Amino acid sequence: MERPSASTSVAGRATASTPGVVFYVVVALVVLATTAVRLFGLDHLLVWHDEVFTLIRVFGYTPSEIQAHLFSDTLLTPADLLRYQMPDPGHGWADAMAAFASHPEHAPLYYILTRLATDLPVEPIVAARGVSALFGVLLVPATYWLMRELFGRGPAPWIAALLVACSPLDLLYAQEARQYALWMCMILVSSAALARALRDDRKGDWWLYGIAVALGCYSHLLFALMIPVHGLFVLVSYAEHRRAFADLKRLAVRWSIAILGAVLAFSPWLLVFLTGRDQVDQFTAWMLRPIGLSDIFLAWVGHLSSAFVDFSPEAEPWWGLILIPLVWALWRFLLRAPRAGMWFLVATFGVYVAIVLGPDLLLGGSRSLHVRYALPAILAIQLMVAWVLGGLVAAPVGTRARTSGILLLVSLVMLGGLSELQIMRASTWSSKNFSARNLEVAQVANADARTLVLASDNSSGVASGELISLAYHLALQVRIWGESRGGMPVIPSGFGRMIALTPTEALLHQLERQGRVVPLAGTWQWLIVEPVAEAANEGLQSDRPKGD
Repeated sequence: MERPSASTSVAGRATASTPGVVFYVVVALVVLATTAVRLFGLDHLLVWHDEVFTLIRVFGYTPSEIQAHLFSDTLLTPADLLRYQMPDPGHGWADAMAAFASHPEHAPLYYILTRLATDLPVEPIVAARGVSALFGVLLVPATYWLMRELFGRGPAPWIAALLVACSPLDLLYAQEARQYALWMCMILVSSAALARALRDDRKGDWWLYGIAVALGCYSHLLFALMIPVHGLFVLVSYAEHRRAFADLKRLAVRWSIAILGAVLAFSPWLLVFLTGRDQVDQFTAWMLRPIGLSDIFLAWVGHLSSAFVDFSPEAEPWWGLILIPLVWALWRFLLRAPRAGMWFLVATFGVYVAIVLGPDLLLGGSRSLHVRYALPAILAIQLMVAWVLGGLVAAPVGTRARTSGILLLVSLVMLGGLSELQIMRASTWSSKNFSARNLEVAQVANADARTLVLASDNSSGVASGELISLAYHLALQVRIWGESRGGMPVIPSGFGRMIALTPTEALLHQLERQGRVVPLAGTWQWLIVEPVAEAANEGLQSDRPKGD
């Protein structure tokens, strides 16, 4: 079938023009520069809780052995904790695969690639983030390919690649030791491969599509939501181009065979997932914590705006103003875009919003607070905006449409570029979730030569992950003490400043005897003991009750 031109689809008239060579050269140079940023400074942002557990599983450590070491009433150094972020000759591939299987909610492809990458002569966290950076770079040409397959030639594919390359949100996940950049890349590659297979109907294209779907499933379990989206795309593409019914039957059979092959290839991990459902429920129970409607609304405003602008680790409400022109752009997209491409992007947006927002509204939960689960929906928004901008830029020279399109494009690129610059200069960001202030906690700990960090174990694993995250930034003289389970805790003596992590009631009671216990750096998990002065010429007292 012949692919429609993005410019003629939007303008709908012969007077539409194509941007000159200068436009494409400038776009290409900006795309190359902003894409290359993802490969540099992979160690500048702090290592947060989830990234800590990436390396723990990659190296085959088990939570039980880590907790037995950390929470044993023993004084430890930061290096004692960071050993679990390094390879151990006693933990081989079998241990790593067992660790992956112990968390069946995380498909294993990224972790396998990271295990291979850690053999490189770089720090393990840099290797892990480097895998994400590689797929973050590939995300940009994959964006171009999909837009080219969906909407044909013209400026829209170039603009889509430019918006993704300049997106602060995409940069953050391209430099995080998790599987999200790989997941996004496989969504784009599999979708582009399907569009190509539907157009050319060659055996090699269908093989490529089936392999891409299998790899997509192994990249993230939520990739499975793309399968019904792809099925819808097959039907809408057939209807749009008015093919014979025999063509639909042939394409449907080939698509079904490709999907069946992908599911069979994924079946080993599917079996792991099904047999480990109790573990999955345990590890995802935190999602059930209810939040208010206002929190959900503000979270989604932040998610959508962060695809284009994100100047600070602290969310700023005014960023949401960027959604005003985006709403207009999306409305224009819905009205004017070719139907097959329009329904594909709308369906992609819809299924991932539904899987995140739907349960929060209907059943209660806090999924909406975490942008990572909605990344495909936000990517779909970026592609819709790119199509509209492509149509405006391709409008006749001198028209208001062309002028406004260029101004909007330049504005988005500048906002995104400045946001990426801020991220590259920062040491932490909001994407680090509840670990985002661990650097501030470490600075407080390092300021005293006799600091003791105390922690209590908990079933969620928060304490282990947070302690190791903090250890990346602790000075050598700081000591860590983990409370063992059972019995009355006995706090080691001879220390000055005390910082506590998720203390039990028994440990908290002991700390309150030392002084006033208050949250540290605006966190919920870290507490600091502030000694209370009894009199001007007396020392610190230890038995004063906790203050207001």
